[in-house]
Amino acid sequence: MNKRISLLALSAMMGAFATHAASAADLAPPPPPPAPEIRTTVSDWTGPYIGAVLGGTCMDTQMTIYLDLGNDGSINDVFNGLPINGCGWSGGLLTGFNYQIDNIVLGLEGDWTWGSRTGKHTDIVTPPGVIQRDHYKIQWQTSLRARVGVLSTDQTLLYLTGGISWLKGTLKETNPLVVSDSKQHTGYILGGGIEHAFTENLHLRAEYLYGSYGKETYRFVGGGDAADIRMGLDHVHTFRVGVSWNFPISQW
Repeated sequence: MNKRISLLALSAMMGAFATHAASAADLAPPPPPPAPEIRTTVSDWTGPYIGAVLGGTCMDTQMTIYLDLGNDGSINDVFNGLPINGCGWSGGLLTGFNYQIDNIVLGLEGDWTWGSRTGKHTDIVTPPGVIQRDHYKIQWQTSLRARVGVLSTDQTLLYLTGGISWLKGTLKETNPLVVSDSKQHTGYILGGGIEHAFTENLHLRAEYLYGSYGKETYRFVGGGDAADIRMGLDHVHTFRVGVSWNFPISQW
């Protein structure tokens, strides 16, 4: 009797196991894991842009004064290596075009800025007690530069820039008469900076530019005397920030 009960229980267990196995075989396989998200490029740098810049410009140079007493064409005295330096503000407009190749951005940029009084020189000259003051103001500065940069991220560009530049300035002398003359200098400009794209259109930048310009002669005549001041703008440093609105070709 007990053997019959044991056989019946074993048969029931085997049947239940077979039924469960069959049910498990009918279940659908688990779904595959989701595909990894493919992040598209945040910024497209290829295209034109326009913007504005604002900052400060400092100059550190020297001038040579050729004094012509009596204004008869003769040089009576020479004052060589007189320093004229200082800082002022500058600001203006810029425009350019970028071309992106993978994480490299190539471009051409032009700017036009206006400035304030930048350099000064004060000296005591003859007759005793007469103070001569020379002030230099950058009227405008413009440049045409190439840019090459590397994208450290899709949104942040580290770049170098360089090209040709022109600068017009006015040198004013008070001794005690006030006389002035303006000249245009030609030179080169080099620098670099960082630019960040907050959106595809809105970019902000911070940059440094170094300019060096050839010598020009400023002519002063007053009180029957004359002076030629020979000056080159050897060291012109500009620190500025800027904002630009870009027009990526992908949006056209």
